[in-house]
Amino acid sequence: VIHQTTRLERQLLENSLSTNNLEKQLIVQTNQLNKLNDKNSLLEKKVQEMEDQRVVELKALQEEKEQLQTLILRQTAIIGEMEQQLLKVSTNNSVLHNQQQELMETVNNLIYTLSAGSAEETNTVMMQDTPTLFLDCAAVYKSGNTHSGVYTLTVPNTTLEVKAFCDMETEGGGWTVLQKRFEGRVDFHRTWQEYKKGFGEPLGEFWLGNEFVSKLTNQKPHKLRIQLSDWEGNSAFSQYDEFFLDNEEQNYKIHLKGFSGTAGKISSIGQPGSGFSTKDADNDKCVCKCSQLTTG
Repeated sequence: VIHQTTRLERQLLENSLSTNNLEKQLIVQTNQLNKLNDKNSLLEKKVQEMEDQRVVELKALQEEKEQLQTLILRQTAIIGEMEQQLLKVSTNNSVLHNQQQELMETVNNLIYTLSAGSAEETNTVMMQDTPTLFLDCAAVYKSGNTHSGVYTLTVPNTTLEVKAFCDMETEGGGWTVLQKRFEGRVDFHRTWQEYKKGFGEPLGEFWLGNEFVSKLTNQKPHKLRIQLSDWEGNSAFSQYDEFFLDNEEQNYKIHLKGFSGTAGKISSIGQPGSGFSTKDADNDKCVCKCSQLTTG
């Protein structure tokens, strides 16, 4: 009996120790659980703060988006108004340009009329129309008319007449002006027939006409002088001692000899022996179609 009691006491003691250990473990586990709960609360607080911050930022972005949309609408309206104003200005510019062209034509007509009226009184004016038949401006100069201006020339071997501008100052005077370009108002990108007959006004920009020049230069020897100048006041010239054009059947082929001057031989008139080309007649020796490339 004593032996059994001792054994029971020992077991009771062991059980008591085990209970104490379990209690200690329970306390440790409880402490750890409390710590985890504290951490979880802290994390939940941080998550809530982040969520609140995200809501604030989203609201700010939404407000900024609405402001940008309002600004875009205002700018679109302003651009529309500016386009309308630009359209009005462009229309006004077109009207002014047309009025300016009409005014220039009126002024040229007045100059022509006034010059013609003055010719009858002084006989030394820009516009003349006398019974004497002049072949070219050299003949006009030799007759005593030494003022530059528009004179009536007779087409060789015909009764046809042309109005030509005569330069009576350059290199001794008597130059028949075949072409004049100085402001770009006249379109020189033209057809074969237009270049054949001539176009423009002799007091402005013009082309005298290939048919007349061909007949004129085949009557007797003529010189060709090309004068160039730019907007800065620079100038140069090329001069040929012999010049004539073939007839239309030979495409008004140009012939030049005896060069002198400061502008060089290469120019827009083409090379000697080249046929005349227009936008509707390609007679040059270049595959590039010079008349289309240079547009007159």
